Amino acid sequence: MANSNNNVTNVAYSGTATTTTPKALSSNSRADSDAITIHADAVTATLRSNCDNQGTPASGDYVDFWAKRSVDGTNYETDEHALYLGRIDTYATNDPGEDPAERAFLIDVSGYQKLKITSKANQGASRTINLVQVYNEHRMA
Repeated sequence: MANSNNNVTNVAYSGTATTTTPKALSSNSRADSDAITIHADAVTATLRSNCDNQGTPASGDYVDFWAKRSVDGTNYETDEHALYLGRIDTYATNDPGEDPAERAFLIDVSGYQKLKITSKANQGASRTINLVQVYNEHRMA
C-alpha cells in the first residue's frame, strides 16, 4: 500500500473545511459532512477526529461517528445502517476521556465511490463540541 500525505482531504460541513473553521456540534442531531470522493485505487482510509468541548465537560459529553458509504456516488448507507466508527469522550473522569480528545478511525473504502462522515454529540444542545477532521486514503499503486 502506498500512503503519503498527498492523499489528505480536510473534511467539510456545508462547504467549510473543519481545519479552517471547526464544525460546532451544538445539538444532539446527526451532522453529515460534505461528500468525499474516494480515489479508485483507495482500499482503506484513516479519519483523524479532534473534539474540543467548549464548556466544562460533564458525564455524557461524547461524540459518536459513522461512515455513510456509496457504491454509486449517489445513494448512501442510511443512518441506522452506516458503518459505526466509534466514540470520542471529552469527560476526563471517564476512561477513556479527555478534553480536547483526538482519535483516528480506520475505514474500509474499497469498492466505494464516495462517503460522508456523520457526527453526533450526545449533549451538544447544552455544551457545544468543536470538531476538526482530516481524511487520508491508503492506496494500492
